Amino acid sequence: MEKIYLSLIKLNSLQFKYRTILSFFVVLISMVVVDILFYINFHTIADIFNNILNIDLSNPDTIDLTFAPEIWGGVLAMVLGTLIIVIAIAAESSPKLMDLFVKDWLSLIYVWFLILASLHAVLIMFYVAPLGRVSSSVLNTYIYLFLASLFTLPYIFYILLYSKTSNVVSTISSIIKNFIISLKKPMVHSAMKNDLNIVSEYQKEIMGSLDQLDDLLAFTEFKETQTEIIREISQIIQLYIKQKPNFNNTFFNLTPTIQSNATFRTYTDIQYKEMADSQSFYEVKTFRLLGSAYIKMITNDRFDIASLIPAEMVDIGKTCIDVNDDVALGHVNIRFNTLFRFAIKHAYKNNEPRNLYNLAFHYANMIQEYIKANRVDMAKYCYDKFKFYANDIYKNAESNPGLYFVVDTLTFELRKCQVLIHEKGWSDDDQVDLLKMILQLDKPPGYSKDDVDKGILGGNNGTRRIQIGLALFYLSVKKNKFAKAIAEDYLDDLAYFDEKTFKSNANTQCFLLSIFGPQFWEDTDRGTLNIYFAPEKDQIEPFKELLFSLMDERLEALQRDVKFLSLEVDKLMQKRQRQDGYLNDADKEQMEDLQRKIAARETNDEDSISIWTINNDILYSLLCIAFFADQEIDESEKDVIFNSYKLFVPEVDNESFNKDFGLATSKFIDLKSEESRQKQFDDSLIKIKTEPTIENKQLNQLIHCYINIANADDFIHDNEVTLIKHAITIWEMDLTINKPSSGQKLELEK
Repeated sequence: MEKIYLSLIKLNSLQFKYRTILSFFVVLISMVVVDILFYINFHTIADIFNNILNIDLSNPDTIDLTFAPEIWGGVLAMVLGTLIIVIAIAAESSPKLMDLFVKDWLSLIYVWFLILASLHAVLIMFYVAPLGRVSSSVLNTYIYLFLASLFTLPYIFYILLYSKTSNVVSTISSIIKNFIISLKKPMVHSAMKNDLNIVSEYQKEIMGSLDQLDDLLAFTEFKETQTEIIREISQIIQLYIKQKPNFNNTFFNLTPTIQSNATFRTYTDIQYKEMADSQSFYEVKTFRLLGSAYIKMITNDRFDIASLIPAEMVDIGKTCIDVNDDVALGHVNIRFNTLFRFAIKHAYKNNEPRNLYNLAFHYANMIQEYIKANRVDMAKYCYDKFKFYANDIYKNAESNPGLYFVVDTLTFELRKCQVLIHEKGWSDDDQVDLLKMILQLDKPPGYSKDDVDKGILGGNNGTRRIQIGLALFYLSVKKNKFAKAIAEDYLDDLAYFDEKTFKSNANTQCFLLSIFGPQFWEDTDRGTLNIYFAPEKDQIEPFKELLFSLMDERLEALQRDVKFLSLEVDKLMQKRQRQDGYLNDADKEQMEDLQRKIAARETNDEDSISIWTINNDILYSLLCIAFFADQEIDESEKDVIFNSYKLFVPEVDNESFNKDFGLATSKFIDLKSEESRQKQFDDSLIKIKTEPTIENKQLNQLIHCYINIANADDFIHDNEVTLIKHAITIWEMDLTINKPSSGQKLELEK
């Protein structure tokens, strides 16, 4: 049976390849057979004509053939002239048209019929008497010529319509779809297993025809045709993805046909191997064609057509989800990311964010499809890419403020996704992870906002407004934990504003949310949708209460951090002195950032007088353990210092701690040199030892606090161990401590 299948496929291939010659013989044989049959039955036909119409067909003298060549010549000239003009001109913009014409059975049969019938007329004109075939004269004059003349104009109209670009697109698309459907047939399935030439032939046809659609897209400038081509390409790849599981695996072999295709000529061996392993050569080709089309459309300011491409990508992605094709789905994600990069480059170069605005909408639609399918992994992947591109856009918006709106748009699209995720009942952990990414859209890593216009950071901050709107939604559905996370993130702006300005900004944002409606007063590519609208207006006051209550706690923490920041500034100042007044750009930026944050939290303490007490000695010793080790204090060490100090001063609060710690850090900074600071450390240890209220139990407890500070970060420094040993020696304690092995914590040895 397999041999029969193979033979049938080869025969079908031959008829497709040699259809022009085959159609010639079909028409020739048909005309010869008809002529013979007409000759055999001519007497019967002649009697009918004689009895009914009183026409004597048996007498050749009554049949005038002199006009036949002229008429045949006129018919041929009309038809062939039309073909030459129409096909030749149309083929300039639709190269595939010539191939389609020579494969079209109707055209081939009709043209061969005209040619052979005209030759038939010439033949019988000169040889009717010698041959004695009056029947042939009647057949040619009254039947062939009549049929040829009758179908001349309909055929011309057929060719005119056939050469229309939209019809060419439809025809090419139908050819590809028929090939794809045929790939799952048992006959083709079996033949491919036994002959790689058949595999190459099918690969060549579906890739070559797809290239023709791409060429048409490049040639045509009509929006209707461009739209149709993009939709047809989308439907083709969707059909391919649906039918792909039914294909013979040999179809995905990397034959010379694939390697010689223009799309893959520059591929490396690694890329070929990846494509072979994933069986994705056709998906890769299709997506690359769509990517190239997207570049052309945004370059030519075809915003609507450019927007259609990611819209079709969403439909392709939905098909991949339906058939559980994660490989193709991965290519969809990669293509969306690539389109984003194209749109970003175009926006930066041309100061035109419109394509980014549209693309964000469609990419978010793809994320929503993942959410509907409960694909947490894909949603997190896309959120991460949203964050990556939003960070890039935000950094470049400083020179092109219009891009800030794109960041707002990205935030809004993910806000919609968060609402859908809540409705789908995803776990709180997943929702929190995704929410954290949304809150990082306007926070590029390592990017300083010092030069950003304070209006953008303050009351006009659209990203913050949308985030607050999301918090209002969470409050309305009793997800207070999520609303609190948004509020705490909003409080990060306290690093750029004092308390009064921050409150003013927050009140402005809440006021705008209270007055904005769902419709914008101008039309955009997405209609009149107002991305800053939040329907949960009744939650504005509860949010403000939450925000301002958290602000009090944050201000206390920031006030404490100012003291730590002062140490960082002092470290950089010391470094500058050692380098003869030189700091590299990174250090300069860090110092400016630290000084700005300190200035934002400065208070007037000049009139207050603080007295150095034993508590300050304890705090100073804790500070030295943390800072002398690596010349910086980590966040984890800050918490340990505060909690350790609280063991010895139980009634301490943030305000009193900030005051005591400020005095300790001021002394540390004023001492300037390492020797002076070390001497003060020794003096503080002695005062602690001689303090009557401190017993050995408390000294032992303080040693454990030192150890906790050393263990706060991932690396135990030699300086930390040395300082702790020094304290044990001064206090004359019977304790032993040594630096542990890598990866282990510091502990007292028994």
